[in-house]
Amino acid sequence: MVDKIKIENLSCYYNKKSVLESLNLNIVKNEILSVIGPANSGKTTFLRTLNRMNDFDVTYSRKGNVYLDGDNIFDIDAESLRRRVGMLFAMPIPLPMSIYDNITYAPKRLDLITKKSELDSIVERSLKDASLWDEVKDRLDSSAMNMSGGQQQRLCIARVLAINPEVILFDEPCSGLDPISTAKVEELMIDLKEKYTIVLVTNNVKQASRVSYTTAFFLMGKLIEIDQTGKLFISPKEKETEDYITGRFG
Repeated sequence: MVDKIKIENLSCYYNKKSVLESLNLNIVKNEILSVIGPANSGKTTFLRTLNRMNDFDVTYSRKGNVYLDGDNIFDIDAESLRRRVGMLFAMPIPLPMSIYDNITYAPKRLDLITKKSELDSIVERSLKDASLWDEVKDRLDSSAMNMSGGQQQRLCIARVLAINPEVILFDEPCSGLDPISTAKVEELMIDLKEKYTIVLVTNNVKQASRVSYTTAFFLMGKLIEIDQTGKLFISPKEKETEDYITGRFG
């Protein structure tokens, strides 16, 4: 197994208050890492640090390093990094334009491609990879705002795929979805790991057990335990981990 991301002694702060403390872990290429833990355990801060979304927050600071294929992400231009590390948020936020234009917006803005035929190819590839092509191929010019919630979330995934990232970060991607839409997104994540490295933050421990190869348990800003998902859920080493996954708290 090859490590895609290496985190070394990462500590994160808001207004100098610690929210992540001395985090060390590796994320394996073409696998799904689930990050679980109760509220205020640092999960989302961790995710947002991986593609430097926290750079926009003036109260945020950090120590330590994160390496993507050996490159320190804090030495990379932020926009270039976000082309390599895409992020999907909890609530689907389609742009108020057509399905087609949602997919092509980022590639055009980033000057990745300009020819209409190449844009058409990106739209079809991205929607197919997001398991959405067959549902929308006959209405690409219709508004994305008219799609169902589950379709909008898969459209947002397709929008990330359009820039051909290396890593995809999922922040509670199913929190507002019905069970059928949730199952489709979970199946999609499993398929996508063949091409991409995935980090999933979820409060749903059952979801983590269904989709991930490795699971990390965060508590109060600390990494309590990380292991293969099957091992962690069946025989956790730490009592805090066992208490959380059995529902004693959180």
